This record gives sequence, C-alpha cells and structure tokens, in this order.
Amino acid sequence: MSINDDAEMTSQATPGTASMPLSGSLRAHLIKGAAGSFILQVGFAGFAFLNAIILARVLGPKGYGAFANAMAWVSLLTIPATFGFGILLVRDTAIYRSQGQWSLLKGLLRFSNNFVLILSVFLSLSAAVVANYLFAAPDQAMMRHTIWIALGMLPVLALYNLREATTRGLEYVIRARLPGMLVRPGLLLAGVICLYYFWPNHLEPSTAMAVNVAAGVTALGLGIFFLRKLLPPEVKTATPEYTPRPWLKAAFPMLVYGGAQIVLGQTDIVMLGAMRGAHDVGLYAVANRLAFLLIYVMMASNMILMPVMARLYANREIKRLQKILTQVVRLSFFLVLPFGIGLIFFGQKILNIFGPEFINAQPALIVLAIGRIIDLFVGVGTGILLLTVAGQEKAVAIIFLFVTLINLLLNLMLIPSYGTTGAAMASMTSLLTAKITIAIKSNTVTNISPTVLGGGA
Repeated sequence: MSINDDAEMTSQATPGTASMPLSGSLRAHLIKGAAGSFILQVGFAGFAFLNAIILARVLGPKGYGAFANAMAWVSLLTIPATFGFGILLVRDTAIYRSQGQWSLLKGLLRFSNNFVLILSVFLSLSAAVVANYLFAAPDQAMMRHTIWIALGMLPVLALYNLREATTRGLEYVIRARLPGMLVRPGLLLAGVICLYYFWPNHLEPSTAMAVNVAAGVTALGLGIFFLRKLLPPEVKTATPEYTPRPWLKAAFPMLVYGGAQIVLGQTDIVMLGAMRGAHDVGLYAVANRLAFLLIYVMMASNMILMPVMARLYANREIKRLQKILTQVVRLSFFLVLPFGIGLIFFGQKILNIFGPEFINAQPALIVLAIGRIIDLFVGVGTGILLLTVAGQEKAVAIIFLFVTLINLLLNLMLIPSYGTTGAAMASMTSLLTAKITIAIKSNTVTNISPTVLGGGA
C-alpha cells in the first residue's frame, strides 16, 4: 500500500504537475498518509523495544553496550557514506518525475549509486583500521570484533537509504520505509530468538551483529525489488544523462545538515564508549531508546507533512499551512505527554524490564525524557521542514554544525564526571539549542510557528 493508493492519487504525474489528491480533502489525505506511516513507526518502535529488551537481558550491560556502540559507529558513518544523496533523491526524483525528465532521473540514480558504493566501502575499511587502533587492548576485543562486523553493514545501509529515498520521491512512502522499519528489525528479533533457544552458547554481541547484517542485506534486496516495480517505465528505457557537478553541489549542504544531526544523536554513545566503556554505553542506550519513543508520532507525521508543506508554502497559503501544522504538533504533543511523564516518574520500574542493572540509568532517562518533551513542544523537526521548503537548507546546516561543536565540548566536559547522566545532559542541551534556534529562525523567515503555541487551531 502506498501513499498514492491511500489518497486515491494518480499513479503517474503529468509533466509539470506534482501528484495531487484527486478526491477528498487535504485533511483526509494527511490523516490517511500519516496513519500508514504511523503504523510503520509503531511497528518499528515495537520491534526496537523488544530487540532492546532481549539483547539487554541476554548480553548484559557490557555486551549490549558493545552492540549499541558498534551501531552508533555505523549510524555516524552512514551520513558521509550517502553524501547527502538521500535527501537530494527525495527532492529531485519528485521534480524530474513531475517534469518528465527521465534521462536525468536515470542518470542521477546511477551516479548516486556508484558514488555511494565506492565511498561507503572506503569509509568502512578506514573505520575498521581506526577501531583496531582505538580498541587494541585485550579486554576490548569484544567491542573491536563487534564493530568490525557492523562495518560490513555500512555499504548495505548506504545503498538501502538511496533506494528508500528514491521510492519516497516517487510518493510511495509506505513501501519505501517497510523494509527498513519492519523487515530488518523483525528479522533481527527472529534471529536473536533462534540463537537464544538453539545456540545459546554462541549468542554474543558479534553474532547478534552478524544477524543484524544479514537482516540489513534482506532489507536492501526488498528495497531493490520495490523500486524496480515502482519506477516509471520511461526511466527504464531512457538514456542516462549526467550532471554531477550540480548534484554534488546540492548534496553537500544536505550532507552537512544530515551529518550534524546524526552526530548529535550518536556522539554521546560513541564518546561514552571510548571514555567509560561498554557497560555505561549499555545503560545509556536503553535509556536513550525509551526516551526516543516519545517522538515517533511526530516523526511519522513529518514524513507526510513535508510534500504538503512544500506545496502550500509555494502557493503562499500561509494561514492554511499554519493551521494544519499547529493541529498536528499539538495532537502529537498531548498524545505523548502522559507517556513522557510516566518515564520521568516510573522510569525505575520500566528500566527493570531490561534487567536489574539497568535501573542505574534512571537519572539519564529523566534528563532524556524531559528533553524529548521540550523537543515535542517546539515541534520536533517541523521547523527544519519549514526552512527546507523555504530554501534555507544552508541555514539549517550552519545551525547544526555549530551546535555539533557544542555537543562535542559538552560531552568531553560532562562524561568523565557524570557518566551516562552527563552524556544525556550534553545530548539534550545541544539538541534543544538547535531545535529552539531553528524554531525561531523558521518563524522569522516564513512567518509560521512550528511550536505547540503556533496559531491557526
């Protein structure tokens, strides 16, 4: 099922015309699209939660810390590996398709695929050498081996991201996200359970990561299958046309923004692993996973909001856009607020589900939960979407780049003395600085407020 199917949209856009709902109101289109995306988000959250519980209980804080640290490495490297082409493909696929520029679309797909494949393999090999140096001590062998295996997934994830972005650009959001959000975590869960019951002596961070790599390869295969089925036939028969310089020039600001955003989300885990070890990473990773659940509703909405926001802003329907945006942000905030309060006041009982040792992550969980509630209040990523549709990608990149430097300094200052709580304080302080600055900037540029306080309800 695609967004096109849900909203009764035409399967092909006429040249020069973006795909638009042919029947029903804009609100109905948003609700149907957001509902499908939300179901995927809930499924992903459920699998992620179950995987975290099982891996944490079976591997313990140290083993789960090694697994989480290795995934943080891969997450950090995925951004430079894709070089901003993920965001570029969503935008340019939609543009080329609407204008019937099939040769340019085919050229972009081939160029981005070859460029990212070569870059991701190079980064994977380079990172393996760095990990061998950083974790050379005998007692760090578990961390080192898990990272090595995880790095084998870097080219797989980079290539998968390109296919997801292209499928989203064709406006099939559900099928674009299905392999990564349900298939991959579902296979990881099934694989870990099989290891636990049939080969319990072999269930270690490295073998769990090997299962994760296999799940990633399967997701990539499914992503390739979907894209081949959904690509317009004109693309398949077109002669590719290449304009690499404009593509690279457009992708670079997106690389900076995306890289800074991922760094903000993963630097705390990587630095915690380097400075305090796998045990503290395991505690923090569980707390971070729980707090991250708070923004899933808004993330699902943002996937559908972006093309609608771009259309309304281009048509200067500012009041209508403000009204829709405020309603979505307020609904997300008040739906999730009770769960956020629950994490703050009952975090100890929730953490105990992962194992008694994880209760020690309660102070970090409180800091992260408060931070995510404030993040919801300022609209999570809606301010970023507003600046993007207004052509202010460079402003977003500069803000995130500046805040990333602050994040690195805060982690260096706080982790040695406060451990997991210090990492949480550094992460949330940096993240909220970026989000609040962007909310103010987007309001100034577009005259639209992305926060709960925005008008138009």
